Amino acid sequence: MKNLFIYSFLMLSLTLRAQVPANNGLSTAAARALPAVVIVQSFLSDSILTVRPQSPLVKTLPKINNGSGKLVASASGVIISTDGYIITNAHVLAGGDSLNIILQNRRSYRANLIGTDDQADLALLKITAPGLSYIERGDPGTVAIGDEVLAIGNPLELTSTVTAGILSARYRSIDDDLTLSTVNSFLQTDAAINEGMSGSALLNRHGQLIGLNAAIISPSGTFAGYGFAIPAPLIYKAYHDLLMYGRVRHGCLEGTFTDLDDAQARRLGASTPNGVLVEKLIKDGAGYNAGLRKNDVITLIGQQPVHFAAQLREIIAVRDPGDRLVLTVERAGVMLTLTTILSENNDRRDLAKGTHSPGLKQVQH
Repeated sequence: MKNLFIYSFLMLSLTLRAQVPANNGLSTAAARALPAVVIVQSFLSDSILTVRPQSPLVKTLPKINNGSGKLVASASGVIISTDGYIITNAHVLAGGDSLNIILQNRRSYRANLIGTDDQADLALLKITAPGLSYIERGDPGTVAIGDEVLAIGNPLELTSTVTAGILSARYRSIDDDLTLSTVNSFLQTDAAINEGMSGSALLNRHGQLIGLNAAIISPSGTFAGYGFAIPAPLIYKAYHDLLMYGRVRHGCLEGTFTDLDDAQARRLGASTPNGVLVEKLIKDGAGYNAGLRKNDVITLIGQQPVHFAAQLREIIAVRDPGDRLVLTVERAGVMLTLTTILSENNDRRDLAKGTHSPGLKQVQH
């Protein structure tokens, strides 16, 4: 009987051990990244409240006060260098004039705003603090659709929250009403993202930063399975340019572009629907001067195939004004090679399909 009991106990132990999932590396990635994900609080000072008590912004502020002003927004940010530079979404600032950072160890620091990249909805902040952890840069191009990713942020007042999912899609554009980004090229993930996760980290399985969570699509305003992150190349472009130039210098073709579909391809005599259609160009702009024309289909930038308008916008946006790019274009069934010198994107909204709505219900602070 005793031997039977010991045998049963051993079998139970083996069964339980089999039910415990093997360490897939995500816990290591989370532990490495957690200390570098912070809370970003934006306040509107009492002096401004006194001067502008009837402004629409002031009248809609939450009834929260920490003694130094009214809290406008509380979200997330990511430390990306040991000397205290923090990246978050520009919309997290929400018109405030005072910024506070809370680290995972609960220490609090005032932050300086270095600058914003309004075209990509990014803001760079700086704190001075000892012994800061930071998240290393990752390459979203090495993460395949279906690979595991982590999202770490501060949703719904739950600090230092880790969620996991997969990379669902890349080069995703979303409705203008849902994003402040005119670049509008996102990584899509099903890792849970809720209010408070704006500016939070999207990580690969090595704990490296591949994106900054910025928006969701949801009928209710809470997570419904679709989250969107600004890709790392845009994040580090903003970081570099704001430190180097004090502003972000995005390359531009000075035109509007859309995904090509099969019906359009047949109408234009294109050999494939896998390309980007030129919709409109500014006369004497960078694209026009290179020889691009309306209804051209862009299939390659350099040697890189281009299938989506969002992909083209992202490739161009991470380049500098003055960069020379070779475009492969199909025009009425004829392949052309054009060379363009990029101009600087000054956010020419006269070319935009629509203006950006101020009522950003799905962009989560």
